[in-house]
Amino acid sequence: MSLINQLNATTEYYWYQTRPEDIVNKVSALAWKLMGKALTIGNWEIKPNEVIDGGLMVKVPLLYGVSNSGSYGKDTIINQSKKDLVDAARFRWAGAYGSNTLNLDDHTMNEGPEAVIDLTNTYLDSIKKAIRVKMAQQLVGSAADGDAILGLGDLFNTNTATEYGSISTNQMAAWSSNVITTVRGISFAVLQEIFRKPAFGGYAGTRPNFCCTTEALVDGYEQSLHPQQRYEDKAMIEAGWENVTHKRAPIVADPYYAEGVFDALNLNFLSLRSHRKYNFTLPEWVAKKEQGKPDEWSANTRWRGNLYCNNRQMHVRHTGLTPPV
Repeated sequence: MSLINQLNATTEYYWYQTRPEDIVNKVSALAWKLMGKALTIGNWEIKPNEVIDGGLMVKVPLLYGVSNSGSYGKDTIINQSKKDLVDAARFRWAGAYGSNTLNLDDHTMNEGPEAVIDLTNTYLDSIKKAIRVKMAQQLVGSAADGDAILGLGDLFNTNTATEYGSISTNQMAAWSSNVITTVRGISFAVLQEIFRKPAFGGYAGTRPNFCCTTEALVDGYEQSLHPQQRYEDKAMIEAGWENVTHKRAPIVADPYYAEGVFDALNLNFLSLRSHRKYNFTLPEWVAKKEQGKPDEWSANTRWRGNLYCNNRQMHVRHTGLTPPV
């Protein structure tokens, strides 16, 4: 073993702060908004009510058909044929976890006045952050496996044979996703096109009301506006989120978005819901006595539910967007 020098042997370190600075985890605007909505509405307890292929799923009723109609006069014979109107999307259960472990050295060395940084609480904070970061990634992307959240990548999948909510577009044309792939510079005119895409008319409830994209595209859209056109959602500003609005819908940067991707979402038809017993379970330190490691403690938090959509046409994704030149 090499000798330590005189200063190291005789001088204590100066600690700038005793709480470690998080330089890894990124905050997701989409996850914040969806979790906030879930909290506001009581996080709707979901109960499985259908058995499909041996597994429990959550059913979301859909009105996909239209009754008979036509012109009417004295010689009209009214069409009395039966038309099916209702089906249901079926969403599997998804989940995420955060976990970590303290070992014997952590317990014996990180104790007393010498323990400048409390590893126990630091690890618990990290566990809680880890599950939210994983969920933020899953919400924006496509499910990587059968336990991952069905994210926006799945909602905007344009393969007509691929099922979303156990229904493919081949089976139900009205269950199609709205994706624009034209390469364009972001502008007010481009967002007007995006907001018209759902094609349900001008009623406010059928327009996108929350938009997520990259920081470059948020800046690019703001740059394309005249100063008099630049508005912000004050509630989001007060919560710490910089944004610019289009038709009163806030546009927010999310670090988990890929370059050129812009999502215009209608949160009236999209919700993150949790199982009552797995709504971020409380992390508890448990010794691994059964594995012969009584001084190795692990803790975890678990979440189970999914991102549920009851009308895919209300949401729009535009890819290939660039900031204005």
